Amino acid sequence: MTTLVGDDDAQVWAIGDLNRRARLAVVREFRGQVRVGGELTRLDDRRGNRFMELVERGGGRDGRDAHLQAFCSATKWARLQRKLAEAGINLQPGQRLVIVGNLEVGDRGNLTLTVDDVDVAALIGERLRARRRLVQRLIDDDLFDANRRLPAPALPLRIGLVASGGSDGHRDLIRQLESSGFAFSVTLQTVPVEGPLAPRAIRAALATFGSDDTDVAVIVRGGGAKASLDVFDAALVAHAIATAAIPIWTGIGHAGDRTVADEVAHRCCATPSMVGQALVAEVAGALDTVARAVARIGRQVDANLARAAHDVDGRWRSVSTLARSQLARHEETRARAAADVRRGAVRGLEARSGHLTVAADRMRASGGAAVREAERRLGGLSLDTRAAAGRRCGESSADLAGAATALSTAAAAAVRVASEPLERAGALLSRSRFEAVLDAQSTVVRAAGARIGRDVRRQLSLDADRTASRRAVVEAYDPRRQLGRGWTLTYTVDGRLVRRAAGLSEGDTLVTTFADGSATSTVTRLASDDHDAEGTRD
Repeated sequence: MTTLVGDDDAQVWAIGDLNRRARLAVVREFRGQVRVGGELTRLDDRRGNRFMELVERGGGRDGRDAHLQAFCSATKWARLQRKLAEAGINLQPGQRLVIVGNLEVGDRGNLTLTVDDVDVAALIGERLRARRRLVQRLIDDDLFDANRRLPAPALPLRIGLVASGGSDGHRDLIRQLESSGFAFSVTLQTVPVEGPLAPRAIRAALATFGSDDTDVAVIVRGGGAKASLDVFDAALVAHAIATAAIPIWTGIGHAGDRTVADEVAHRCCATPSMVGQALVAEVAGALDTVARAVARIGRQVDANLARAAHDVDGRWRSVSTLARSQLARHEETRARAAADVRRGAVRGLEARSGHLTVAADRMRASGGAAVREAERRLGGLSLDTRAAAGRRCGESSADLAGAATALSTAAAAAVRVASEPLERAGALLSRSRFEAVLDAQSTVVRAAGARIGRDVRRQLSLDADRTASRRAVVEAYDPRRQLGRGWTLTYTVDGRLVRRAAGLSEGDTLVTTFADGSATSTVTRLASDDHDAEGTRD
């Protein structure tokens, strides 16, 4: 031991002696290996050796953090790394560790823990506790099943893919989609799926997908060590999935792997290939649903068309029946009208025939009477002639015979003359002539109706012109036009029109009407005809 003595005889330690005494004190105090627990804040690789820093929050003096440096040689670290990988653990800053090793005080005076082993069981327990704490926080924040509450897409064809581009997981998913024959549209966001940068990269990639252009976002990662899946237990990834605006599907690792990302996703599959199969099955199911819906619509349309055809056929039959009924009624009406016309024509012909018969009888009777009268006169004349001039009997008889012949001829001519008008009247009253007469009368009636219509329209036009002229005159004399030109009307309070100033007295209240309103005034002074009416007060 080297000591230095000062002027006051106080002992002064050399630095090397002090470090050796401290090293001996540590050995006596901890007696071999110790187990140290703390949060891993730094893990550096230097030529295969690992340098770590552990911290205990608030464990130092005055509430400050307490720090401890740890060192693991490359040989021991290779063994520890295999052990951690078998347990599915990947050491990362932020984890709580329990390290087994020996404490040493180095020549620089710093306390260092030489690492011999890592308590894997403690790490697994801490990992499970961290997962449980994360899941409980998500439940407390109502985020654990928030993504599952989103409606599932009816036809998930627009896929947003978060994966390591070109990895086995990426290729397995794309292979399933391309072999399906469906028109999937895949938008790839290439991200690291392990390491400290992976959680933030996955969160940023998910934020690029929205409901306007993406139906489903898919996160896939192929199999590997369990430690490499710690990224999908990170709180950043879990919150990004839980708060996404679209459904998130996952296909991470192998069939036995289950991460927090799987727990909060809308749907999780064991492998990337199974995610692709599930997407294809969803689209096939949607296509089948559409086909069934189209079939149902077709059947419904056929049924509706059949009902419509039946209704149209029924209505056509109803209209046809109604039309036939209307035609039958019109035919019956026309037949009755024709019968009435025929009966009227027959009655008219019978009446005219009776009149003609009576006229003919009368004419024949008058013709026979004339003949008999002539014969009587001739007989009397003959007797008178025989009595007066017997000598001239033969000559008189000849004259009488000629006269009788002449009379007979005259009577026959008279009968013929009387018969000719009767025959012409009968010919004119034949049925065809009667119908022609009716047609001619109908034409006359229609022409008269047209003339009456023209006369009525002409009279109405003249009446309209006269009415417009009278309206113009009335509007010209409308008092409102005069008011618009600057004239006014003045009334007393009881509504009488004031025509002269002589009928007013001082103190009378007047109401003057203008084109745009009225005003009330009181008479304070009356002026003569040669002065203006001044002295009113509003």
